[in-house]
Amino acid sequence: MPSKEELINRYEQGVAALELALRDVPAAALDYVPAPGKWSIRQVAAHLADAEIVVAGRLRWVAAEPGAPLKAFDQEKWADKLGYRQQSPQQSLQVFRALRIGTAAMLRGLPEPVWSYTGIHEERGEVSLQRLVEDYTAHAERHIHRILELREAKNRVIA
Repeated sequence: MPSKEELINRYEQGVAALELALRDVPAAALDYVPAPGKWSIRQVAAHLADAEIVVAGRLRWVAAEPGAPLKAFDQEKWADKLGYRQQSPQQSLQVFRALRIGTAAMLRGLPEPVWSYTGIHEERGEVSLQRLVEDYTAHAERHIHRILELREAKNRVIA
């Protein structure tokens, strides 16, 4: 199991990874959708920003109010109702960056016992602060990998 500092560093490295994944994406690639029902790079970036808004709140509720309820969100509804198809990937990146950096700083300041505090997720049940950080670190990594796959797929279509 990684140390608290290693986990926070990995969580924070999501910022540089997303910056790199979004760097110099051709305009034609931003809205490329490989199949019906799949998301474009633009939509994935918007989802990452919104997910970071949610997790930043969840982590704070668990740290400050152990046992707090953690509401689930329907990512497909958010994508549709919040206009992910029109959102700027650079603005999504700015939101993601600000929240990740601020949350990492907050996490570094928490005493060790707080990492075992839990909240009650309405779908997943009891979940610890550490598990939330692990899950959302991996969540961003998966989506950043998806952005890179979409870039590559669009390059193959163009070539």
